[in-house]
Amino acid sequence: MNEEQWQAAWKLYQAAGSMSDEEIRGFLDSSAVSSEIRDAVLRMRRTGEANETHTDAGSSGSSDRIAGAFAPSAAAGTAIGRYLLVEKIGEGGMGEVWLADQQEPVRRRVALKVIKAGMNSREVIARFESERQALALMDHPVIAKVFDAGSTPGGSPYFVMEYVVGIAITTYCDEHRLSTRERLELFMLVSEGVQHAHQKAIIHRDLKPSNILVMEVDGRPVPKIIDFGVAKALTQKLTPDTMFTRAGALVGTPQYMSPEQALSSGEDIDTRTDVYSLGIVLYELLAGAPPLEVAKTPFDEYLRRLREDDPPKPSTKVRGQPSATSTTVARQRNTEPLLLMKQLRGDLDSITLKALQKDRSRRYGSPSDFGADIRRYLRNEPVLAVPPSTSYRARKFARRYRGALATAGAFILVLVAAAAYSIRQGIRANREAAVAQAVNDFLKNDVLAPASAWNQQGGNPDPDLKVRTALDRAAARIAGKFKSQPQIEASIRETIGQTYIDLGLYPQARGQLEAALDLYARTMGENSLRTLKVLSNLGNIAWLQGEYPAAEALLTRAADAQTKVLGPEHPDTVESTHQLGTVYYLEGKYTQAEAQYKKVLEIRQRLLGPQDPQTMRSKGNLAMSYHAQGKFALAEPLNKECLEFSRRILGPEYPDTLKIMNNLANDYHGEGKYAQGEALGSEVVEIRRHLLGPEHPDTLMSINNLGTQYESEGKFGRAGELYKESSDVQRRILGPDHPDTLMSVTKSGGSSVRVNENETHSVKV
Repeated sequence: MNEEQWQAAWKLYQAAGSMSDEEIRGFLDSSAVSSEIRDAVLRMRRTGEANETHTDAGSSGSSDRIAGAFAPSAAAGTAIGRYLLVEKIGEGGMGEVWLADQQEPVRRRVALKVIKAGMNSREVIARFESERQALALMDHPVIAKVFDAGSTPGGSPYFVMEYVVGIAITTYCDEHRLSTRERLELFMLVSEGVQHAHQKAIIHRDLKPSNILVMEVDGRPVPKIIDFGVAKALTQKLTPDTMFTRAGALVGTPQYMSPEQALSSGEDIDTRTDVYSLGIVLYELLAGAPPLEVAKTPFDEYLRRLREDDPPKPSTKVRGQPSATSTTVARQRNTEPLLLMKQLRGDLDSITLKALQKDRSRRYGSPSDFGADIRRYLRNEPVLAVPPSTSYRARKFARRYRGALATAGAFILVLVAAAAYSIRQGIRANREAAVAQAVNDFLKNDVLAPASAWNQQGGNPDPDLKVRTALDRAAARIAGKFKSQPQIEASIRETIGQTYIDLGLYPQARGQLEAALDLYARTMGENSLRTLKVLSNLGNIAWLQGEYPAAEALLTRAADAQTKVLGPEHPDTVESTHQLGTVYYLEGKYTQAEAQYKKVLEIRQRLLGPQDPQTMRSKGNLAMSYHAQGKFALAEPLNKECLEFSRRILGPEYPDTLKIMNNLANDYHGEGKYAQGEALGSEVVEIRRHLLGPEHPDTLMSINNLGTQYESEGKFGRAGELYKESSDVQRRILGPDHPDTLMSVTKSGGSSVRVNENETHSVKV
């Protein structure tokens, strides 16, 4: 071979990075090189010739070569230390992975990685040692664990790690037809594992589906990140011999590497290169193919496009595929092509492309930031990848808003969301554009304008105008304003009523919703979808006010009508059935409550899946009914499952998470696990005091429950202090005859009663 051919072979060898033998053959096929250059690259891989200067160039060898380090390939049946090799299960650029049996001190199946025969340069050994040390630094359930390390009799290093019986994450998701949501939930676990590596100052630099295996534990998919063979330490040397990457070398797999990996020698790489690789993995999970495929592009052209061309959106990738391909991709995601494109369009397109920004300063700063934006998407919250326009935030807010705002600035967001909600409902009902304009004019002129200091009367503007004050003014202004447009008035009253509910002002909310019910019934009919939904919400307000017989009557009427008009499995029907179960529970009709909750759980598990938030909510309420009947052993595992899901998906301080924590604390109390119950109950009280304030009904309920816990442990002084705190506030806020007030008074008299919480105290409109 001449010098030019050797230089071309060297360049391709470096570009191959840590590809497996199968991957490098496909890579060479796509590069359209001569057979001489192809054979030279493969020979470099087999014998380590890349670490020597070829004889045609007049060199006698490299000083990096380690004399006498040629070790024969391992073989099945060979014993390495206390490990017996069974079969080779993997092979990369520098090492072989063997399935092995550990003989002592315990017997188990493990994976043993050892340097391949001939791969004996200082650089390869240093890289191998780096991987061994990198894995030893980490301890995370998503990262394969290292059990042991040593050297073969021939001096080749090896290490022993967890044997992951899994398949590539993309293959697993496709074979099991995981939905887009399920894929995102699995991907978030991967991002958590990569974040852990970064916290240990390790960059993986070769994240790809074949290095993210998925195994099943108790029937649930668990990802495992493997192969830290090209990992880079950020703050420390991983081995005594600092490893330098040769100038011009590409480290990693081209299909999944970042532009800066393709541009540099590796010295200017930071954690955001792993974010880029994760972005390609997510792209493939969503769209069924990477944004740019190296096997279909000459390598130099691939590198140019990687550095310069913006990738297409995932939804565009699906749309541009042949019909048969897009159908297959959609079915692997348990949907149809048009629905898949609709799912990807918008937030998921933006999230994926933010991770794939060429300028790394515009990417997510870390895998945890990446995962947090996906979590926001799953929770219907605004994502950072989308420019924060008012209309975008309003649409998101209309789906998720449940809490109260304390200042006029925050109240503006509530009303913008309400405007978007009213406009959307108007479009769905085929109303004319004048409807939306009328709603906007009311919100702008009668609600938002008073929040401005310039528009406040009396010469002393209030810069801290409270939500309650502004809302009362808006409710007063609506009367008589829409005499010729009753449906607009009904929609606005419904929105104002929901906001009152979020503030815990139930009498005011009831008045607004009763007026909306009358308007809907007169203009749309007694059995219209809107009429029945408001009727159901009035039933919810009744039980929030402690009027359980009235609530039962209203919800029974709503559920029966919705079953006839909409069917038993319509979301509105299921919700009313669910809330009726809650009223039965509050009335002490626990067997009836259990029956309602089981009915709803069966429908939601079948239609939505076992991990859907609504399904988990039903599990939590079924656990609540079990608890009330003393079936603590049945309630505890359900609440534990719900709490794990809610903390992972919604966050540790989300309202539903706190309610589940309260209920699990009650289960512990019922089983006599007082220490666990007290710890969990104290955490709920502390968070609710901070988030909701000391006088919110949920805070008071948590205080009462913690008092009961103290009483059960014989801590009567502390229990009495808590009972008095809650009863004083409840007398003033709820009145002396409210059930919650009476319960606090009963407790202060020495009767211990703990209160479970339904998952949804706010009414869904």
